[in-house]
Amino acid sequence: MSGDPGENLERLAAFLRGRGIELGYKKNIEPALGISYGGCIALLPGQSKAEEFSTLVHETAHELLHKAERRTATTKTVRETEAEVVAFVVGKAVGLVTGSASADYIQLYHGNASLLAESLEMIQQTASVILAAPEPSIADDVTTEELEEVAA
Repeated sequence: MSGDPGENLERLAAFLRGRGIELGYKKNIEPALGISYGGCIALLPGQSKAEEFSTLVHETAHELLHKAERRTATTKTVRETEAEVVAFVVGKAVGLVTGSASADYIQLYHGNASLLAESLEMIQQTASVILAAPEPSIADDVTTEELEEVAA
């Protein structure tokens, strides 16, 4: 993962604060890079800015998508695939280079193109909400083909 999220990292943190979601850094979550739990997000300190932003977007997606009834109605595979594809879309939109990191993560949780197709509407809506906070109108830069590529 490389690139510079610029001011988007702080804008996303402000977006979370505005929604009442606490953000902190915790060394004891290792080997996880981030965790989301009931209105709180913890990130592993020491990540590059690109990694930190991508991890924060992933955990923000969990906060927006996977609380209450939707959490119990989905599998871990669905939740992790959705959150990682949101992180891929938002990261690409702000200029990060993810290489195969997102695809590798999705495969780790056995995600696939079929699951992605079923979740596409939720992924697009969530990515749009997150992207609207950092910078309006950059969500249009990611195509459906690019989304399918990451889950293949």
